Parts: sequence; structure tokens; C-alpha cells
Amino acid sequence: MLVCHCRAVNHRQIEAAALCGARSVREVVGACGAGGVCGGCRPAIEEILEGTPTALPAPRATAVA
Repeated sequence: MLVCHCRAVNHRQIEAAALCGARSVREVVGACGAGGVCGGCRPAIEEILEGTPTALPAPRATAVA
């Protein structure tokens, strides 16, 4: 589903930005441009961010004996 008509960004691109660490509309704008022109899609971006799980933490290094 197209979310940002100004930048032609769909919901999967916004979800991908969230999975890569974007936690706010401002961070989504930086990642893919969505929400950075007219701002009409910002409420939809916020909903997508709320519904997308956070990125998995980086694996911990294990000591080699």
C-alpha cells in the first residue's frame, strides 16, 4: 500500500526502515524520504512504526576458550 504519495514510498519500505532502526517519523524521513514533503502521511507512518517490532539486537560476542 502506498503511504507517501509525494515520494512514492509504500508501507513495506517504512517497515524496513523501522526494522533498520527508525523509531520516529523524522528517522523515517531520513531513511526513505516518506513524510518529508507535505506531511500528510505522518499519521500513517506513526501507525506503521507502532505496529512494527523493533530491530533485533546485535548478537553478543562469545568468548572462545
